[in-house]
Amino acid sequence: MTVCAGRTEPKISQYRELFGSVRRTLVSAPDRVCPERAILVTEAYRRYAGEPMPIRRARAFAHVLENMTLDLQSNPFFAGNTSSTPHAVMLLPEYGFKLCPQIAHETCGLKECFEEGVRALPEDVVQFWEKASLGGTSGGIGHLAVDFGRVVREGLAVIIAECEAHLHEGTEAQQQYRRAMLISLEAVCRWAERYAQAAQEAARNNPDPVARFLYRRIAEACRRVPRQPARNLFEGLQSILLCHFATAIEGHGLSISIGLPDRVLAHLVDTVRSQDECDLLCGAFILKVAQNSVFGRGSKTQAITVGGADEHGEDCGNRVTLGFLRGADLARVGDPHLFLRWHRHLSSEVWEEACRLLAGGLSMPLLINDEPTANAFIDAGCKPADAWNYCVIGCNELGIPGKSMESACASSGTIQLLEYLQRAIDEDGARNCDEILAAIRRRMGESLRRSRKGRQEHWPKLAAQVPTPFTSALMTGCPQWGCDLLERMVYNIPGHYERGLSNAVNAMVAIEHYGVEALKPHLANNFSDAHFLAQLKKLPKWGNDDPRADRWAGILLELREEVLREIDAEFGHGAHMVCHVVRSLHYFDGQRIPATADGRLAWTPVADSIGAVQGTQRQGVTALLNSVLKIDARRYYKGGYNLNITLPMNGTNASLIRVLAETFFQRGGQELQINVFSVDLLRDAQRNPQAYHDLIVRVAGLSSRFIDLSPVEQEELIARLQNS
Repeated sequence: MTVCAGRTEPKISQYRELFGSVRRTLVSAPDRVCPERAILVTEAYRRYAGEPMPIRRARAFAHVLENMTLDLQSNPFFAGNTSSTPHAVMLLPEYGFKLCPQIAHETCGLKECFEEGVRALPEDVVQFWEKASLGGTSGGIGHLAVDFGRVVREGLAVIIAECEAHLHEGTEAQQQYRRAMLISLEAVCRWAERYAQAAQEAARNNPDPVARFLYRRIAEACRRVPRQPARNLFEGLQSILLCHFATAIEGHGLSISIGLPDRVLAHLVDTVRSQDECDLLCGAFILKVAQNSVFGRGSKTQAITVGGADEHGEDCGNRVTLGFLRGADLARVGDPHLFLRWHRHLSSEVWEEACRLLAGGLSMPLLINDEPTANAFIDAGCKPADAWNYCVIGCNELGIPGKSMESACASSGTIQLLEYLQRAIDEDGARNCDEILAAIRRRMGESLRRSRKGRQEHWPKLAAQVPTPFTSALMTGCPQWGCDLLERMVYNIPGHYERGLSNAVNAMVAIEHYGVEALKPHLANNFSDAHFLAQLKKLPKWGNDDPRADRWAGILLELREEVLREIDAEFGHGAHMVCHVVRSLHYFDGQRIPATADGRLAWTPVADSIGAVQGTQRQGVTALLNSVLKIDARRYYKGGYNLNITLPMNGTNASLIRVLAETFFQRGGQELQINVFSVDLLRDAQRNPQAYHDLIVRVAGLSSRFIDLSPVEQEELIARLQNS
């Protein structure tokens, strides 16, 4: 038995009972907006208006942490919160008071709640930010993973000492930035001490012996971490949570990755009394991360990555790996979403558990193949030890904790292949396949050159106007360099997002078959001729293992790489990374693209993954995977791709999933996201949402409770199964 502050630890059964209560509190929390951060940041910006921006930002950050409400009641397993109550939207006014359109599209009812909350803000707060904000959405910067390994193993005190050692080096700006780091790091340590005091008080006043024990444990941990190294698994998890929430509060609202917690905590796995306790701790950790309230119930795509091998091919899995898999099953929330790194020597126990969860309908873990992924980082210039320490960031983007985050961003431009193709016909007058490819090349080059130049101008502006010294202090090298993470990282790999490949492949097939002139009238009238549209749909389609269609993927991707290599050389950049990432952007892409040669109607969504376009998968999942396997992921998708497949409940079991995934990965596949459900199940969930509070589904780049999704997203999932 474990003893904390002189009291015996509760039984696992008591933990489980409280865990269920915590989850019910979280998932039933009403949508609302918490004004605290917006008000406190405004106060600090006014108070410290004369300070250099890094110092002003650090003092504003400290002011928030010193005065915000501490929520220890909703989840007494751990300390840490971003808002006063679960699901209360935390506002980031320095970026703007507009809700991210993707979040609004995905999450039923959140837009109205957000706008009502903004209207209720004090008028002087809104007026202050009309001129002071960047004028964007409320999402912050994000798309990163900090070095939690250093936080857990060494503590913030070591980083503080590092900043102090270099404090007077370099330019005045570098010295100011290190001072801002020191202010921010000390603020987080004091924030932990606030939690320690509040937890001690809660322990004195709570009649429940289980809650009293948990509060005492929090108090003891927060008197130590994150300033000092963690001594046990609980302290390690607690240290990660506090720093994770702190990065969100500082201004990194969207896609902040937890990184690789099973590796970070590997040296602490023997400090828990059983696997059951480890599972519950990891599950409670997941529930606590789910309380991050930047977008309330909306997904922040806070990726957790477990498993995988190191640069020597050794499996890095341990008790915590299994704990996060089982913890995700206990927690049953969509965000954070859990990724498992697969390799040939993955622990059979871990792999069997993952397949069991997927067959059971959890839609997690999402699966990613180590070999092409890590080797792609090596090809991009990363050291092997770093490359094999990659993690998922955001939806399915990739980075290296503390060392590479630009690889997980679209900072260097988004590639929408279908849009280039459509404009080649409508605006450039291209008459055949060769002319279309030439026009795509030209348009892509012009667009991406503008984006590369824009990134060179925009990121320094962000670093100057909204620096994040705390988060930067957790990045390798930034304390020594005295700079913001947007100015310099160990690896600065230009990142590009891509969408529209599946549609573009099918469009090229149609153009090759019919010719541009024959298609133009049908494009102009949005395929009003039902007979012609039916004939068009009979042509070979991507995702059916048909070389007549699949060959166009290779042609388009090689064209893209030729363009990007030219741009890399022009800008003096090293190797780039392209990630096929969607989330719900296929809707927004479709809203600006008229009818296209693949038979897609005007203003409708493009494909939701690198798989078959909805309604065109005729030969089953094996044929789909065979098509995707014709793409060299290591060459063409160094930043990863998004492949969703939906399997029926009848006939799908853990063994089938295991064979399917292993075959795909052994042949070079890079990523796989698996849903297992039936149309009847989802329809019943629409009719009786109260009975499906734990039904988790995967939608392109995010996971969510089905009942939290907007009706549009729900119908897409149902259509995906009907058409698969």
